[in-house]
Amino acid sequence: MRKALVPLSRLWVKKREFLILGFLLLLLLAPNSIRAQSEESYDERRKQALDLYGQGRFVDALPILAKLHAEKPSDIVVAEHLSFATLANSATIGDPAGRKAERAKARKLAEEAKAAGDNSNMLKVLLDVPEDGGETTFSSDAMVQSTMQEGEAAFAKGDFEGALSAYSRALALDPNVYDAALFSGDVYFKKGDHVRAGEWFLRAIQIDPNRETAHRYWGDDLVAQGRMNEAKEQFIDAIVAEPYTRIAWIGLSQWAPKQKQMLGNPRIDPPGKVEDKGKDDKGRAQTTITIDPSTMNSTAKKDGTNAWFIYTLSKAVWHGERFQKEFPKEKEYRHSLAEEVDGFQMVVSQVKEGLKKKEIRQLDPALATLVKLADENLLEAFVLISRADQGIAKDYPNYRDAHREKIRQYITEWIIHPAP
Repeated sequence: MRKALVPLSRLWVKKREFLILGFLLLLLLAPNSIRAQSEESYDERRKQALDLYGQGRFVDALPILAKLHAEKPSDIVVAEHLSFATLANSATIGDPAGRKAERAKARKLAEEAKAAGDNSNMLKVLLDVPEDGGETTFSSDAMVQSTMQEGEAAFAKGDFEGALSAYSRALALDPNVYDAALFSGDVYFKKGDHVRAGEWFLRAIQIDPNRETAHRYWGDDLVAQGRMNEAKEQFIDAIVAEPYTRIAWIGLSQWAPKQKQMLGNPRIDPPGKVEDKGKDDKGRAQTTITIDPSTMNSTAKKDGTNAWFIYTLSKAVWHGERFQKEFPKEKEYRHSLAEEVDGFQMVVSQVKEGLKKKEIRQLDPALATLVKLADENLLEAFVLISRADQGIAKDYPNYRDAHREKIRQYITEWIIHPAP
């Protein structure tokens, strides 16, 4: 008896059913597997990119970082590294407009990293790039400028020897190219040659001791060697060089927690204020004085805070004729180092008189700090480092040139404190 044959159409139906069943099983089982593979792939590529970055091969790392950032914009490490790699890549672009656009792109990426929660010191450096990208000028000499750009392009590609060659040629053209010496030190630092790195950082400092970067870079190199006390001195010198730039404080702020230290300013907040109200119809300055009532009560005499009254009056005098007398070449009033120190010294004199007469029973802590600063001849350094505004900052270069050690002393003894 012949067996019944199954029609081909039926076989195809069953085959299709098996295929559909298999596909459904794949849909049920595949997502976790695919996701794991994707994450593994992301992590592997991330590691590869960061390894290239760590080797100084910023241009090679750039396309990988860009793809990673597109996949996961929330990864702030990738975003920050992409920003720096983009900035480094700008050095390889010959066209000035293209170079500027790439730098602007790096700045925008830094802003994205900040919005995602990044707050690292490197990010703060990247945020100092102008929004429009700006342009880096190494020298007014076209040949030196071109040679430095050649060196920067080589550095961005991880070609350290090519970079060193270009920096050397730039210094041969002009021995005072600060960045050529600085970048040479940075190359040797990345190569792990601490001796040569230190020599070049010192060379940059000798060219211009009032630029903070070489001090800070040298401090980083000393930290890498475990020479923490020497690193601290370089980080302090970076601040002495340029105390009003955020970057100058990065080295010391990173050093402090590693040494169980913290940074902070003395707490002295004078009450009262003096405000300029323009000039009257005869050209005379109009000033409003606000006296804090707490400096006029009975308690103020017992703790010395009544001395702040004379500080406020002193400032009023400076807003009037005193400034014109002390600064005859300046047409408009500005807040000055001389004004602030004069007011503090008057307060200190009154406090000491009150202590001598035993009118002060328990000296206010802020006033005790002010007296101690005055006794150590550190009032100027205190004002310039801890209380400076745009007006006072104009007096900094002259004071720094004459009293660099006093500024170092103030930062060492009054800004750095043991962490609680």
